Amino acid sequence: MVQAKKDSDSQKLKMMVIGIGDESFKIIESKPQNLDIRTLAIGYDKDRLKFLKTEKKFFVNDTLKNKIDSSENIQGISQVASKIDEEFRGFFSIANIVFVLTDLTDTNIKLTSILLKLATDSKAIPIPVIRADDILTSGKEISKEKFSEFKAYSNSFIIREDEQRTIFARGYSPFWEKIEGLYHSLALPSLVNIDFADFRTVINKGGACYIGVGEGKGDKKTINSYERALKSKFDLELDDVKGALINIIGNKDLALKESTNVTGHIEERIHKNAEIIWGVSLTDNSPDILKVVIVLTGVNYPELDGYLS
Repeated sequence: MVQAKKDSDSQKLKMMVIGIGDESFKIIESKPQNLDIRTLAIGYDKDRLKFLKTEKKFFVNDTLKNKIDSSENIQGISQVASKIDEEFRGFFSIANIVFVLTDLTDTNIKLTSILLKLATDSKAIPIPVIRADDILTSGKEISKEKFSEFKAYSNSFIIREDEQRTIFARGYSPFWEKIEGLYHSLALPSLVNIDFADFRTVINKGGACYIGVGEGKGDKKTINSYERALKSKFDLELDDVKGALINIIGNKDLALKESTNVTGHIEERIHKNAEIIWGVSLTDNSPDILKVVIVLTGVNYPELDGYLS
């Protein structure tokens, strides 16, 4: 089912990205300066946090960490949850999409569950983001156990691939390349508008969420744009995709002309009953350049079979 969105009085977009642990701090620090997204950091090294460039920081001292580690579930760390809620309440109250970068260590998964619940209680969409390598090194049984913990608080999750830059990543992390594409697709005025409500519709379909950005030039710009948007370190099985959000970006004549071709190609590759919402954003770029931003939910990763559920 394909539908185009018209202009609407949608909820103002406010994204937030939270990083837990040192590995995620590298990504937090590489956020593009022109991107209106709040970043927060939670860590165990006070000195590392001290010099981290982010809007908000939360230090987990040894006492707090021991309380988290000794609890069996989120209910057992209500005191910790209350302290985090107190620290972050002002941020959660205005955010409507919250990405949480984490690994699968026990402490970080429990912290992630707290954050996902707080985001849900604040009516935001919570999305955990887990690095693929962390999943593979954890093993199937441990990975499945950890995923089950935060699935109680989030419909969807993102598998983050390695941080190798694509030819289109302008000097910053590919994670931010995807988030920037999503942000601009949802926040900026468009010829055919897609917004936060559309993202919520697609993300609530559940399962693994894939965000892709691709650009094409020349005679094969249409096929190259969506193929590059779907280019992944892993094989992506799209037969069971439940929802798709597609934004076509380009010169006015080009974007309108190619929107049907792009959505048609993607529609052929996903489930016949998937809900597809598409939009068109205009730029002053060359008429020979086409860019596509894609959000898919219900993606299967064959290499991760048995690790996620």
